Amino acid sequence: MSDDVPQSQISYSSFEFLLQEIVPTSIRVSKALSSKSTDQPLISKPSSNSSSNITNNDPHFSQTRIDTELSSITNDFPGTVNILDTSLLQTDDVTIRIEQLGFNLGLKIAEILLYQNSSTKIIDILDIMKFICRDVWKCIYNKQIDNLRTNHRGTFVLIDNNYRLISQFSGNRGGANIEAVASGGTGTGTATDPDTLKKSKVYLWFPCGVIRGILMSFGVESNVVAEVTQFPAVSFNIHTSINN
Repeated sequence: MSDDVPQSQISYSSFEFLLQEIVPTSIRVSKALSSKSTDQPLISKPSSNSSSNITNNDPHFSQTRIDTELSSITNDFPGTVNILDTSLLQTDDVTIRIEQLGFNLGLKIAEILLYQNSSTKIIDILDIMKFICRDVWKCIYNKQIDNLRTNHRGTFVLIDNNYRLISQFSGNRGGANIEAVASGGTGTGTATDPDTLKKSKVYLWFPCGVIRGILMSFGVESNVVAEVTQFPAVSFNIHTSINN
């Protein structure tokens, strides 16, 4: 039974859509918390002539419809990405919130994965990195990290050649990768659209937090920085104080 392929309990596509909402949700929360008006509803109400309005004693409650703005940010309607054009996108409040979501997940998921696969042995920090590359990435992104490098002095580089959370992204000003789109590929050419690149970078705070949380669950403090090397390839630079 230990060799059986683990069965997913949910659709991975649905899970991926949920992960993609981390950034918009973080922006909306930051916007709501920074609002000086306490009387302003967090979600605008649909038109009064709508036949599907729901009566509720909560003045801030209303049914979300296609014409219902999700926040006080201009044109933040369901099914759109207009919220990613807000000036809040790369503020510290938003990026820290995204990173913290990943960190909290990383803290909790390590114990679960180790329990599910009791054959995994963690002896040193290199084993932890292999655990992240293999088990953690497979659990969250349905694939493994493509490359792991280390200088054996506490610094590691994890490379994902096709980071799934951003691989299908395209900004308002064009596709993620002109060369790749033209050839029907997944984004491995060289002409990366600046708008897509700018917005995709914000999503990298989440996996940085996951990695930092995993390491912290093993008692290892770290600093994790990600960069898009060649869209959608991402490298994660991890610095720890432990020599391996």
